[in-house]
Amino acid sequence: MNEKVTKLALASRIILLIVQLISDALIPDHNADVFKSPKSLQQGTSFFDKSLDFMFSGLRRWDAEYFLHIAEHGYSYENSLAFYPLYPTITGILAKSVYLIGIGVSLRTLTLVIGVALNVYFFCRAANCLYELTQRIFGDLNKSWNATVIFCFNPASIFFTAPYSEGLFCWLSFSLMLESVGQVSLFTTSLASALAIVCRSNGLLNLGFPVYFIIRKILLKQTKWLVLKLAVIVFVSVIPLTFFCFYAFHQFCSNNSTIDHPPEVVQYAVERDYVLAGDRIPPNSPWCDQSFPFPYAYIQKHYWNVGFLNYYEWKQLPNFILASPIIGFVFYQTFLYFCSLISFLRTSTIRQTITEWKSLPFILHCLFLTFFCAFFAHVQITTRLICSSSPVLYWFAVNHLPKTFDRIEWKSANSVVLLWFSGYFLIGTILFSNSLPWT
Repeated sequence: MNEKVTKLALASRIILLIVQLISDALIPDHNADVFKSPKSLQQGTSFFDKSLDFMFSGLRRWDAEYFLHIAEHGYSYENSLAFYPLYPTITGILAKSVYLIGIGVSLRTLTLVIGVALNVYFFCRAANCLYELTQRIFGDLNKSWNATVIFCFNPASIFFTAPYSEGLFCWLSFSLMLESVGQVSLFTTSLASALAIVCRSNGLLNLGFPVYFIIRKILLKQTKWLVLKLAVIVFVSVIPLTFFCFYAFHQFCSNNSTIDHPPEVVQYAVERDYVLAGDRIPPNSPWCDQSFPFPYAYIQKHYWNVGFLNYYEWKQLPNFILASPIIGFVFYQTFLYFCSLISFLRTSTIRQTITEWKSLPFILHCLFLTFFCAFFAHVQITTRLICSSSPVLYWFAVNHLPKTFDRIEWKSANSVVLLWFSGYFLIGTILFSNSLPWT
């Protein structure tokens, strides 16, 4: 890893952790009626345990509760299947391993602390990958550094440190993109793609990068044997997701009396009317009866009402306002990009275009994600989904910045971009750590 980049990434995480600690300590938490992982009856009460919980409790908010619950208890509730297994599984294995040593800290607190520590590491790796990827695409050290700087203080920063899968997914995605624009190593590309797919649902879209760049190599070099490499990459990439679907079917589509849930987990299911693993009642979980029982689409529709324009209600206006900067910025910048591309195509061949416009698949990927978030998903996830899935936001933002930050003019577009990033970094951390709605 690049030492300069790593130090910058670590510094940004330290700043964020300090901000969340202060805001969580000083501002009363909002009592949001959302999922909260049930506490164990043997919850730790030692001074060390309470101290760690005090320091990091501001990061146990919103969907972090789901990830931490899965890490500690597994997929005990059907709605938790919306959260893919890679990050909570890694967190759970490490937390339980440390817990067995017996250091006087409860498993619940250990899971939180290790989940945060892992995300700090993943974030540093993602920052390094972004730096290398930008350099590979543009060959500009200033642009690579500036993109990394604003990435470290991006509008969704809190989600890269709280126990969410954004940090790991971002590292895997940028790693896959970096491999794709290089030699497309069979092992590394397949591994990064497979892990990204089982980390977040939109990881399937990442397959487009090895597909595009291998086809590009075939067109430019006429090396048709690369088709076999592409087929192997695609096949290997979907294997972990297939196993996860089998696991979900085993958990929720049959009466499996061998699943032994802790009493607090069972009690919480009764209170919230949740579907509990191992105890299927025929009207529940209709996805089990499909030809290919894939639970994700059903879970999103049934529990979160995800669908085309389903989120377009007046009460959701504040969430649309929060997401409007990134939606408007991406749509406008991609419009300008395609205007330039069309102008280039008028005087050039297709071969010249795919040779020189290496950023094209990244733009298309980012545009699709933004379109999907704006019209199909809960719009407030747009900022963190784009920030963790695509380098394009950082490349577009850098175009509005001078080569060095000491040349910034605070009455120009420079300041607008920086105020947006830094403002969301600060305000988002404060609101999130106090259970207040955030994008």
